[in-house]
Amino acid sequence: MPDNSKTFVMYALVGIMLSLGFLLLPGANDSDKAKGQAATQPAQAAPTVKASPTVQPVPPGNAAAHAAALPARHETRHDLVTDEFRASVSSLNGGLRSFELLDARYRKDGKPIDVVTTDRPEFLPMALALDGVDLQRLEFKVERLGPAALELRFDGDGLQVARRMQAGSGPYQVWITTRIVNMAAAPRKLRLHARTHHYVARKSEEAPIPFLPVRSPALSNALCKHAEDVAREVSSELLEDGKQQFKGGVRFVGIENAYFLSAVAPEREPAELCLLEAQPRGGTLEEPEGTLIMVELSHPEVALAPGQAVVYRHLAYLGPKTPNELAVAGRSLKEAIDTGFFTAIAEGLTQLLRLIFDKVGNWGLAIILLTLLVKTVLYPLTAKQMESMAKMKNLKPEMDRINQLYADDREKKGAATMELYRKQGVNPMGGCFPMLLQLPIWFSLYTSLSTNVELFHAPFALWWTDLSSPDPIFSLPLALGVLMYVQQKMAPASGMDPVQQKMMLYMMPAMITSFMLFLPAGLCLYMLTNSVLSIAQQRFIERRLSAAGLKGASAATSPDSSPSEDSEDPAAHGDKPAKSRPTKAERRSRRGK
Repeated sequence: MPDNSKTFVMYALVGIMLSLGFLLLPGANDSDKAKGQAATQPAQAAPTVKASPTVQPVPPGNAAAHAAALPARHETRHDLVTDEFRASVSSLNGGLRSFELLDARYRKDGKPIDVVTTDRPEFLPMALALDGVDLQRLEFKVERLGPAALELRFDGDGLQVARRMQAGSGPYQVWITTRIVNMAAAPRKLRLHARTHHYVARKSEEAPIPFLPVRSPALSNALCKHAEDVAREVSSELLEDGKQQFKGGVRFVGIENAYFLSAVAPEREPAELCLLEAQPRGGTLEEPEGTLIMVELSHPEVALAPGQAVVYRHLAYLGPKTPNELAVAGRSLKEAIDTGFFTAIAEGLTQLLRLIFDKVGNWGLAIILLTLLVKTVLYPLTAKQMESMAKMKNLKPEMDRINQLYADDREKKGAATMELYRKQGVNPMGGCFPMLLQLPIWFSLYTSLSTNVELFHAPFALWWTDLSSPDPIFSLPLALGVLMYVQQKMAPASGMDPVQQKMMLYMMPAMITSFMLFLPAGLCLYMLTNSVLSIAQQRFIERRLSAAGLKGASAATSPDSSPSEDSEDPAAHGDKPAKSRPTKAERRSRRGK
């Protein structure tokens, strides 16, 4: 990389990082509630999951006869209320009708964000699912145990089921304890499942700009933590590939988007297997309106003797993907946050950003200060890189002379170049190594800002009222493009064709600006601050190097002298001895020809 300037390489890497990062970026769920909303739905209920008859599953056999045989059931809804959430539990199957986040940040159009996005009883998150029992014929009797605790019971089909649902000690937690007793005179085989569902409209998942690697914040993933791995399946991939199943050591299953998670995990022993599935909903099979995602963990089948009981206990988490709150919940739920390859660095930067915010009280200012801190820490590497590149730039006249002198002999050209580097004390890779060392930090800072739910609806100043949304008037991306143009002018890529240089001068700022137009304002604020500090550091280092006389570092080799003129190394000219090298007059004569 000796012939490329810092600016060209840095922004090329940034472009690669952005492209990779967008592929990892999950999505948000605010915009999906209105899609498929039934006209008769109560005001506080979750949105309807629309289903076309061509894609709607039906019970085995005659669906109409089955429906007619079911007894009429009357649903009641019962609230669980804490400082963080207000949940509504259905008496039909113990599923969640709604789960509203009460923090002032988690509001849209003046209403609390509801994590529940389905309203059909069979698709409600955390609904009881028990093989061998037709739950459509049963109905829970509900007893309130407190503001945030309920007990649901039913007796039927030879079973007695008691289900306690109560808020956990940490935010956004609901503990679900299910006790099943075989009341029949014969043994009974049962298998319990824990499930959650999520509906997302297709339009919400579409990229803001076609043909650019900018992914919608509404993009949803199905998760399964099994053994030591986290399987993460995008909804579109599940639709194409079909259901995915993973066996052994299942710690949790969940459905995520950019900022929120709906997950369920067993209390102690891992589950036996997990299932991830997606189905088209609404419209037609060719053009469905949305996607219904289902994740399920299954416990081993048990055989209950008459009078025997079995107890299951699960933790449900429905809320923001905040590292601290997921860590409090435990059960490996923190691994739902995808911070890329350099997880430890990204988590450290996220914690540091939080510490800075606690001091200044503004997330935008915290991003600026964090960027300043990172640039300060990395300054020695930046200075070393620019010093190496300055030395390389000073050698350009000699490099041009070598290229002209040995244009047709690669071996001699390489030997003469390495001899020049040795005499001038220049490491040709000296400008690359510092940049490679900084790359993990750049990428980690990018991923930590891209997935940080702390920035959700966080204001900065003026019209930047939500750092998790794009700049409403695109001022930050446009300013970033201007600064990148300035950097390109300050340090154009050396060793490049003039036509290519001109293309890079305009294409690189235009490309990065187009990427940033529809990315979170917080991420764009970081890029803009980084560009300002990079320009300032570049000017400062250039003046320091100039004062140190580095610009004249190659002055000892005059324009009229050969780079290898006083070297006795015969390797510079193949196997010929040093005394047989052409003289200066001979070389000038050759060039004259």
